[in-house]
Amino acid sequence: MPVAPITSSDVLVRAERHVAAPLGEGLAMMEIDTGTYYLLDEVAAAVWSRLAQPTRVSDLMAELRRGYDVAAERCEADVLPFLARLRDKGLVRVQD
Repeated sequence: MPVAPITSSDVLVRAERHVAAPLGEGLAMMEIDTGTYYLLDEVAAAVWSRLAQPTRVSDLMAELRRGYDVAAERCEADVLPFLARLRDKGLVRVQD
């Protein structure tokens, strides 16, 4: 069954099974169940930090546009696929 795409109206929150530590301006993270490591740059680390609490994707993108002075279309084109990858790897989930 195909997974629905992430949309701006979805509310996302981080999954529980990971450990993370700052690494320069980014973040090093490990998914506990698989032992898979991820290195997040500054912007991805900001997204990850924000997802500690349930967050509507549209609110997240508005914060990123303000904080990084990025056009709405560019922000959406970059953020939605990133969030989908996080979801597909089990690192975030869509809240009901």
